This record gives sequence, structure tokens and C-alpha cells, in this order.
Amino acid sequence: MPRWHPSFSTTMTSEAQDMNMGGLDYVRFAWDSRLYRCFFVAGLTIVMYDHLLTLPTEVKYIWSSKLRPSTCWFLLVRYAGFCANVVVAVFYFADLNLEMQFVWEFLLVIQEVLIECTLGLRVFAMYGLNLWILACLLPAGGLAAALALWAIIKYGHPKMLSAPGIVGCHMAIPHPDALRLAGAWEAQLLCDTLVVVLTVRAAYSQRRMSPLYRGSLMERMATDGVLAMCVIQRPAESVSNFPLQILLSGFMSWFTTSLSVTLLSRLMLNLHEAAHVGLNETNTNEPDSMEMESLRFPTQRTVPTMIETFGR
Repeated sequence: MPRWHPSFSTTMTSEAQDMNMGGLDYVRFAWDSRLYRCFFVAGLTIVMYDHLLTLPTEVKYIWSSKLRPSTCWFLLVRYAGFCANVVVAVFYFADLNLEMQFVWEFLLVIQEVLIECTLGLRVFAMYGLNLWILACLLPAGGLAAALALWAIIKYGHPKMLSAPGIVGCHMAIPHPDALRLAGAWEAQLLCDTLVVVLTVRAAYSQRRMSPLYRGSLMERMATDGVLAMCVIQRPAESVSNFPLQILLSGFMSWFTTSLSVTLLSRLMLNLHEAAHVGLNETNTNEPDSMEMESLRFPTQRTVPTMIETFGR
């Protein structure tokens, strides 16, 4: 991969120039690399710290229960993000060969796919597996996936750069590629906006139907961080992909993805806890209509929760 020599303080190597790097010198490379790493370490810290905080709850409601599709999905989302952060930490702080560096892009795509699938299934369950909702979600998700695939294909092999005195490798995104990646993130932002609108509508409709819905499973699904994830994180990620400097394009990718995985893990843990508490209460007391509604989200018929969608 291209390397800078300390004497090249204001020039680039010919390989870097061929990649349309736009005047990147050694000092700027070092500064941009430090900023990129700071955001990554912030996301890694959030994932690790939240994992420690929620581990007792996870053991109680996930590991101590039977292995079901819902628990398998939770473990996939949680530990895919956890392991991906560990692997990318090695990428940023160790020298790897080019083949290993392809893992960086693959892990990011896998996490985003899991996040979007979870959000879509969540909204689908909130509306009682309504096929019209699925018809709204699939085109938006398909558009985001198509643009992301197009951007990755056009991007081609990752452009990896390193410099003397700076451990690890760094992904440089030329300006044309950064614009394509920004378009893919904008499509994902559109998909997330649809999720927010459908979530708010479902929560508002349920609150109008019954003011006693406070504390129900429906309220948990509507307030467990999805608004913060979609309204704050995704625009920040989209803006960060517009090219200012080639090493800073997408510098918030891992931070926002790590935060998304953390919020989704919290959401799914709370759903398992709420379902567990609701089932225990119905085993000891005769359930009234409100208790059954808060657990099952009926519209004109009894429909399953997200956990029941995956299978208890």
C-alpha cells in the first residue's frame, strides 16, 4: 500500500495522486487519522460499556431461556457488532495485509443489513404483520440496498494508506467514490425516516385508543431510542460522507453503527423483559383486556408482537 516518507511533508506519492487524493500531505494525514480513530474508539467504548451494563439482563432473559428465533436474532445483532468492533480495532491499530483489510468493508455492510432488517421487522410487528406496511418497507429497503451495492461495486478495492510513525492502516475514499457512498447513506436515511413516521403513527394511534397504555410493550417499542438513532445518527452519517478531506469521508460510520447496534440491543432486551413480565402476570392473575392488548397489539384481531413474530 502507499506509504509516506517523513521528508514528503507537502507532497503525495504517485500512487496516492492516481487515486485523486486532492493534496493530502503527511501532517494532514496524521491529523485526519487521529480524528478518525477518536470517533471509532468512542463507538467501541459505547459498545463495550453497554455490554457490561446489560450483561446481567442478557443472562436473565436471553441465556437463561430456551433458544428461540428471537433470542438467536438478538445474539446475532449484538455479537456481530461486538466482534466487528474488535476486528476493526485490530485494523486501526495493527498493520495488516490487503486481504484482511477487505474485512473492514464487509463487517460494516453486515451490521447495517442487520440494523435495517431489525427496524423493518419491528415496525412490521407493530402493525400486526400488515402486508401494506411490508409493501411500503420493501421498496425503500430495496432502493437503499441497490444504491449501496452500486456504490460498493463502483468503489472497488479499498484504498489503504499508511505512513511512517503511524501504526495501522487507513481507508482513503476519493471524492467521486465519497459522493456515491453519500448517496447510499441518503437512501438509508430515507428508509429510516419511513420507520420513524410509521413508529410515531402507531404509538399515537394506540395512545388515542387507550390512555392506559403507559408502560405497555407498545410504548417500549416506540420510545427505546429509535427516534434518536434515525433522526440524529443517520443525518450525521450522511453528512460525514460528503467529501471534505479524503480520509474524513465517512469518519462517523463506525461510531453511528456502533451506537445503532447498542440501541437496538437495548430495545430487544427490553422487549424480552416486557414479554417475560407480561407472561408471568397472566400466569398468576386472570388477564383483563388491557393486559392482553398491551402485550399483543390488537387492531381488529389479535396479532403477534415482534418476539412472537420470530417465535418464542
